[in-house]
Amino acid sequence: MNYESQPLQAHEIASMKADPEIVDRVFRSYELMLDFYGMRLQTRETGLTARSSRNHAERYRNLVRSSHNYLRISRVLKCLSELGLEHLNGGFLLHVLNEQSEHNQLNTAGIRSSMDRWWANCIRNEEERKWVRDTIQKVRSKDGYVFTREMYEQALERRRDTGYLGAKCQAAEATSTTTDGA
Repeated sequence: MNYESQPLQAHEIASMKADPEIVDRVFRSYELMLDFYGMRLQTRETGLTARSSRNHAERYRNLVRSSHNYLRISRVLKCLSELGLEHLNGGFLLHVLNEQSEHNQLNTAGIRSSMDRWWANCIRNEEERKWVRDTIQKVRSKDGYVFTREMYEQALERRRDTGYLGAKCQAAEATSTTTDGA
């Protein structure tokens, strides 16, 4: 931590968001971080994340054992939000949730706690944050709800196509169809 650093000012953030080279560097830094944790970014557009094809098991073990990384992840997610790349947060969170739910990977008390208490709250969009938190709660319930890879991919595709991860878009589409058909 650099005690001499200054918080970014709004005009500095706007300038950084408008510079394609800076945005590309942020993407590359994010991809490097994902690789360190045994993951890879499949698509920049949606934030779809997957296991790294090389040594993900070793990297996952390191992430599970090294809880000091959880604060780093919080900082990365906050930074992505500040720089207009918040869609990557949902991609990351839902990937981890899928790994926990469907594969029992990254499923430790420490990661679950960080995810539930901190990482999910890094999503600024209230509707998206609520949908992610509700989905996490379904997985955490004792009902045996499994958040599959297919559900993960569909949620990101739905957001790309409609602007919503969850059912709100489906309800809006149903209303629109009913109104259009009348």
